[in-house]
Amino acid sequence: MPRFQSTCMAIFRRVFRSALWRSLLLGATALVLSGLLRAAESATNSNYRLFARDLVQIAVQGEPDVAVQRRIDATGEIPVPLLGAVKVAGLTVAQAQAEIRRRYIAEEIFIRPEVFVSVVEYSPKEVLVLGQVNKQGKLALSPESAAMPIIEAITGAGGFTRIAKSDGVRVTRKDDAGAERVFTVDVERMLAGRGGDPFQLQPGDVVFVPERVF
Repeated sequence: MPRFQSTCMAIFRRVFRSALWRSLLLGATALVLSGLLRAAESATNSNYRLFARDLVQIAVQGEPDVAVQRRIDATGEIPVPLLGAVKVAGLTVAQAQAEIRRRYIAEEIFIRPEVFVSVVEYSPKEVLVLGQVNKQGKLALSPESAAMPIIEAITGAGGFTRIAKSDGVRVTRKDDAGAERVFTVDVERMLAGRGGDPFQLQPGDVVFVPERVF
């Protein structure tokens, strides 16, 4: 009986070690993959340009009381713990991190803070296409996008009609103060490959395709 018990214990120890090793290996692999995914996401996220109504998470390493989620308001500002309102709309995530860090240091709240900013929820972004296209209406940008090529918008609206003045497309854009700016875009030239870089629409732009005068 003692020999049998000893054999059983030896088998149990080998199985336990094997299971423990597999568990540790799987856990380490999961941590590495998680870190790589977070790094990839962070690299992509850092270039994203923030917009009003984006839901943003702010954190400072080693300061759990500062970690919050806030939505950027219509003026482009976000309430930051211990700082108050900070204008971040129009900045990339990396630039927003740098600005909040600068403010913390300038106001002597933290000495060398490591600030993290990430987008939890992207605001809906749309452009409106009207006039001589086959399907007038709103077009949504992809959640993480900050712009849409005008050719993509025209294509999404079903293309030009037969009588469209495609060399005189008007784009109306409002700035943060509500002032309007109008651009005239020669989309016909772009489609022919002679227009240089494609005109980039921004969220809220209104595209109007006039009728060609014969």
